[in-house]
Amino acid sequence: MKHSKTIAIIGGGPSGLMAADILSANGYQVTIYERKATFGRKFLMAGRGGLNITHSENIDGFIKKYGTAASNIKPLIDKLTPNDLRQWCQSLGEETFIGSSGRIFPKSFKASPLLRAWLKKLEKQNVIFKVKYDWQGWDQDKLIFKADEDITHVQADATLLCLGGASWPHLGSDGSWVNILKREKVLISPLKPSNCGFFVKWSSIFAEKFEGKSLKSVTLSFQGKKINGEFMITKNGVEGGAIYALSSFLRDEITRSKLAHLTLDLKPGLSLGEIQKRLQKPKAKLSTSNYLRKTLNLSDVAIGLLMELPDRKTLNDYSAEKMANTIKFYKLKLEDTFPIERAISTAGGVSFDAIDDNFMLLNKLNIYVSGEMLDWEAPTGGYLLQACIANGAYVANAIITQDHNKNI
Repeated sequence: MKHSKTIAIIGGGPSGLMAADILSANGYQVTIYERKATFGRKFLMAGRGGLNITHSENIDGFIKKYGTAASNIKPLIDKLTPNDLRQWCQSLGEETFIGSSGRIFPKSFKASPLLRAWLKKLEKQNVIFKVKYDWQGWDQDKLIFKADEDITHVQADATLLCLGGASWPHLGSDGSWVNILKREKVLISPLKPSNCGFFVKWSSIFAEKFEGKSLKSVTLSFQGKKINGEFMITKNGVEGGAIYALSSFLRDEITRSKLAHLTLDLKPGLSLGEIQKRLQKPKAKLSTSNYLRKTLNLSDVAIGLLMELPDRKTLNDYSAEKMANTIKFYKLKLEDTFPIERAISTAGGVSFDAIDDNFMLLNKLNIYVSGEMLDWEAPTGGYLLQACIANGAYVANAIITQDHNKNI
């Protein structure tokens, strides 16, 4: 049944596309406005290394990944679970599988087939696509867009804002909506990098030798939280999966204290006592580097980190006990986060205090907000996409339910 109500969705990422899917399937006249020339650009970028769409973790553990916003995100995931998302992928012809880490991927391992099938479905459901439409705000109750240097005004019965955070701005989401919503007195927490890397002051020798190399099979500890994994050395610092998993805590500590000390266990497979025992062996004529390599099978990157210590000139004189403790409790000083533009995602955004239970702005009637614009964050591993897609579905269903109740 064709619905007389018009819906404007601003932002052509996963959250907006899912809302468009459900609303158009229920007869609404849906138009998606995208500032770039194509849709789902960040979605496609996420799929370059294999599209990690969700995670197979038990639902209680899954919800906890949203930290302080877990109670806000739970209703979304309850309505569209990871299993629901897998079935939805299947309905678009994309079977999924669970990887060894519990992460869930399409069998094609790519985002593009899924996106193509999705857009084709929306076309069949008469969704109208408008590209190169850059949202400028409102003129009273009309939406203002800049399109090909012209200013266009659009009237819609309801609007869903799905404009993303501020990471990877060249893909479309640059956080420019913050000032628009602030003018409307919407409560917004400052945008911050999430799942990000950190600056470390390396020596030029270390940076040149190890840039692009990974430190594998290590344990990272911070404020009682432990992560086993690996991360990469960059010219100016560190980034990668294990770092991202702790990034929100490290970022907040840097905000409070101007720096954060991350503890590394460079040899988690051996106990402190075992390392100490092995280091009792005579060095003979071996250099410290070769001795550590031969005795403990330490990697070159791990040895390089030891050579970055302020007292590295006295490493030769370390007792077995001191060296073992240094290897098991290496302190890495993080000076700041990498810029927000380089982050995987962002924290901050529209406060949950600024919206009602249906994700409508309290001070802007029939304007809804969804996805990474909201003040929540989650680690990589499928949690980001799951919440964004579930959020779009939740708002779409809320609009449908509200209209149904009005008509009863």
